[in-house]
Amino acid sequence: NTSLLKYSESDDEIWFQLPAPIIDPQAAAFRSRATVLNELAISHRLSLLVGRGKYGLPEDFAFAIKSVESVVHSIDVVDEYDVSLRFEIITRRKDTITALKSILVTKHGVEARTTTTSFNVLPPSLANFVRRARQFLDFADGKISRDKSCLSTITDNHFRYYPSEADRLSDGRRVDHVPALILIDIALSVNGIAHSNISAEFLNYTDPRLEFDIVHNKDHSAMEFVQNGQVVAIVATKATEEF
Repeated sequence: NTSLLKYSESDDEIWFQLPAPIIDPQAAAFRSRATVLNELAISHRLSLLVGRGKYGLPEDFAFAIKSVESVVHSIDVVDEYDVSLRFEIITRRKDTITALKSILVTKHGVEARTTTTSFNVLPPSLANFVRRARQFLDFADGKISRDKSCLSTITDNHFRYYPSEADRLSDGRRVDHVPALILIDIALSVNGIAHSNISAEFLNYTDPRLEFDIVHNKDHSAMEFVQNGQVVAIVATKATEEF
């Protein structure tokens, strides 16, 4: 809901300028209120919107975040809000893209943020095969049983989280997993510190129907998510020079 000041595009990149920063619609729902989450939501939204259009990927192709890293750098002052987004194809199979990387750079004031996201791209047949194996083909048809999430403390560095229906919503739509941005939001909320720089890996599907453990590895400034005995995600927060 704002006017473009400038716009340009090339084969692998778009660039535009706005008079003020974007506030993503999902930002209001995040519990931790960390500003990095707004940038991650913008990156996710633009990556799906532009990526689908650029490479002709239909709506029923699923984009699953494999990893994300978002880092702030100091720059000379910029009065407007500059945005650039470019893509790299990671893998193809029989002329179909199966993995894609997006690099979003936003500049405003005296800060530039670079958010790099790697996606696995799943055609509907593969996504349905995975859902069938997890007995979750009907994921969009009804709520899960828990209306409100619950966090319990096992030890000082070990927590157990019971997800709710809201924890599997992506832009208001039900999905068959706990989305990456929600896992990052939970990690930052449990950690209790609003970090500007973050990296995360998503190693496996996080089932919203089941509880999972969150283990704080203080030596590596990381929160590990464990479900059914395996690490499904790792969210790390570090100082800028460590990235």
